[in-house]
Amino acid sequence: LQNGTCQYTPLALIHFAGYAMKDEQPASICRIAKNAMSMLKRFDVADQYPLFYLNYYGRVAWRFESLQVCTDKLRRAFEAALSLGHVDIAFYCSIHVIKNSIFSGASLRSILKEIDYYLHLLKTYKIETARTFLLIFRETVSLLIDNGQATSIEATPFVGDLNDPGN
Repeated sequence: LQNGTCQYTPLALIHFAGYAMKDEQPASICRIAKNAMSMLKRFDVADQYPLFYLNYYGRVAWRFESLQVCTDKLRRAFEAALSLGHVDIAFYCSIHVIKNSIFSGASLRSILKEIDYYLHLLKTYKIETARTFLLIFRETVSLLIDNGQATSIEATPFVGDLNDPGN
């Protein structure tokens, strides 16, 4: 410990902010999380940035910052987590990317393509943690686009297939 903090302090504060955000004072909780993010510069935690971004931009900042900024940061966290080998964290980031994309009013067709991309990667990495969430998002977006007529999972033979002309 140096001056009452260590390399785990920022993550602990961000986790606290994520859980305490449900309380009555979200603005002060967000300020705690922002201060925790600014503490990252003090410590060498580059390999933990995806986890910090997941918790900050996925659980706290989307209520106070631009949804597009949060989505962009979560996409970066997804890519960084995959490159660092943190596959579970990457796919939790993908869930928040889709959530923020829907909330921000992004094009439903582009969201559908992005979900199919994530589903394809889930097959590649043989990960099941985010599959249910992504399938629920996919069916929801499909219903919003065309009531599931041409974009539902049943209508496409290989969901997430990169050779599919619809992707």
